[in-house]
Amino acid sequence: MQLPLPEGERLRLESLADLRILDTAPEQVFDDLACLAALICDTPIAVIDFVDEQRVWFKAKIGLELDDLDDIPRDQSFSAHAILQSDALIVPDPLSDERFTNNLLVTEIGIRFYAGIPLIPVKGHPVGTLAVMDLIPHLLTAEQIDSLTILARRIVHELELRRTREVRSPQQKLHLAPSRQPSASLLLVEDNDTLRNLLQRTLEGAGFSVLSASDGAEALRLCQQHDGAINLTVSDIVMPQLNGLQMTEQIRAARPKMKFLFITGFADEFPELRELIKNGGDVLEKPFLPSELLGKVEKMLNQENLATGTASSGR
Repeated sequence: MQLPLPEGERLRLESLADLRILDTAPEQVFDDLACLAALICDTPIAVIDFVDEQRVWFKAKIGLELDDLDDIPRDQSFSAHAILQSDALIVPDPLSDERFTNNLLVTEIGIRFYAGIPLIPVKGHPVGTLAVMDLIPHLLTAEQIDSLTILARRIVHELELRRTREVRSPQQKLHLAPSRQPSASLLLVEDNDTLRNLLQRTLEGAGFSVLSASDGAEALRLCQQHDGAINLTVSDIVMPQLNGLQMTEQIRAARPKMKFLFITGFADEFPELRELIKNGGDVLEKPFLPSELLGKVEKMLNQENLATGTASSGR
C-alpha cells in the first residue's frame, strides 16, 4: 500500500532539520517525559520519535527491549500515519488494520495497541510523535488522552528550549543560570515507585540532596531521624493511609518553618491547599516537565533565601 505523505512534506522535513534533534545522544528530559507517558496511560511501552524522509528515529524509548533498535523504516511505522492528523491516532487492533499488518513493531515486537500524538512545533508541521503501546489490547480514557496531548505539547516546548539553548553564547548561559546552594536538602514523598525514582533522579541531577519516602508515614520517620535542615518537602497529596495534607500537619508540628510543594492532578479537590499556599506552599499540576519541577523548587528556595537575607539553605 502506498504510504501517504503529509501536506507540505518538504517544509515539514525542513522544520525537522531545523530542530537538530536527529541522531542526538539520549537526554534525560526526553526519557523522563516518555516514562511519564507510560505511567499516565498504564502501558509498558512509550516512545518519542521523529519522522525523517525514509525512517522513524527514536529519541526516547521506554519498554522496547531491543537496545539496538534506534530507528525503523518509515513505511513500516505507526508514526508515518500519526503525523497525517492533528489529534491522537488510536489503533486498538493493528492486526485488523491493513495499514499496520506489515508494521515492524507489530510483526517483530508483537504490538497490539497503539496511541500516538503528533509533535507539532511553532512552524506548524508535525515532526514526530509521542506514543504509548501495549502487547495486549488496551483502552485509554478521555483524561489519559488529554494528558498525553499535554505531554506532547510540553515535548515540543522542550524542543524549542533546547534549540534556544544551543544558540546562546556561554556568557548568556552563565548569566541566566539560577542562583542557589547546591547542597539544599529536600524531602520527596511519592507512593508511585517509578515516578518517585524519576523525580529523585531529576532533583539529584540538579545537585540537591534528596530524602526519599514512599508514603506519609515514612516521610515522618525520615523527618524525625534527620538531624539537619530540610529546606523543602515535595509531596504528592493522594497517598494511602496518611495523605499529603495529613502528613503536612504532623511535619509542621515538628518543623514549623517547613515549605511544601505539592504535586497533584487534583488540586481543585483540596480547598485546604489555598491556606497552605498563603503560608508559603505551592502546587505543581501533573503532568509536568522535569524542568518545571526544578523551576518551582528553585523559586521556593530563592524566596526563602530572600526572606532570610542569606544565601544559605535555611538552617
